[in-house]
Amino acid sequence: MNLSCETIINENEKLKLSDLEKSCLNIFDYLRLHHNINFLTINIKKNDSIDNLFNCSNSNINYFVNTLEFKQNCDTEIIFNFLSENEEEYTSIKENLGFIKLSLQIFSQSLYNKYMEKTLNEMSLVDHVTGSYNRCYLNNYVGNLLSLSNREQKKIAFIKIGIDQFKAVIDEFDYEIGDKVLKVLAQTLKNSVRESDLVIKISNDEFLVILLNIINENNAILIAEKLINNFSKEKVVINEETKQTLMKTICGGISIYPDDATTIDEIIKKSDIALYEARNRGRGQVFLFNEEDTNKIDFF
Repeated sequence: MNLSCETIINENEKLKLSDLEKSCLNIFDYLRLHHNINFLTINIKKNDSIDNLFNCSNSNINYFVNTLEFKQNCDTEIIFNFLSENEEEYTSIKENLGFIKLSLQIFSQSLYNKYMEKTLNEMSLVDHVTGSYNRCYLNNYVGNLLSLSNREQKKIAFIKIGIDQFKAVIDEFDYEIGDKVLKVLAQTLKNSVRESDLVIKISNDEFLVILLNIINENNAILIAEKLINNFSKEKVVINEETKQTLMKTICGGISIYPDDATTIDEIIKKSDIALYEARNRGRGQVFLFNEEDTNKIDFF
């Protein structure tokens, strides 16, 4: 089945205007319409790592598979797998692979560009050491959460997490060990909260855990204590040969939106004040912001 160059070019222009997910779906719709392909997976392979971009298939079916691969650079290629439920469909697609390849050679480049756009965008919003969201994400997206909270009349807890005596880790060991501690902490925080909650790295040794739709401040305190307790059990391997490990503690400062403040800057400032007070009380402590107690805090 042949298609005009104009049809392929017009379809490619549509891809350029779509995001990555929509581009994959558009390609699938195109293949289904023009080449009778009903099941498809699209993967991107970089060195030995494979990332699935699109999957329209049933894991319970043992398909016949035709494959086209398109190299994008020296270590990256996009792989299209055309899945058939029977040998007749498989043979039909195989006979048309030459025509399919003509369009996918063009589409794959646009798809790769969309993949790189998404990757670069995610990199700008994610801390490269821990894989957590960073301050840029906080500044650009968390404001939307406050608007949603106002509409639904639900509270949000902001827990500022700080590692106790983190500088001592750097002084005694090095930044590589410090990064290991940060990675373990980030993973512990993520594993200890709901998928809907957020974990954001906002400075060298501090994280912000955002708990959406909390019941009340006591619920936030219980979760903060859970975070502290879970991390206190984690062991960071210092030396792979000797299996020497390091165990650290964290403190948490809590502020509640909209009870304590009504802007993102103010609510984070209140959680920062609460963390300061928690650290003043010792290791592994939680402090809930309140005006009366914090007015007594001496920062100097």
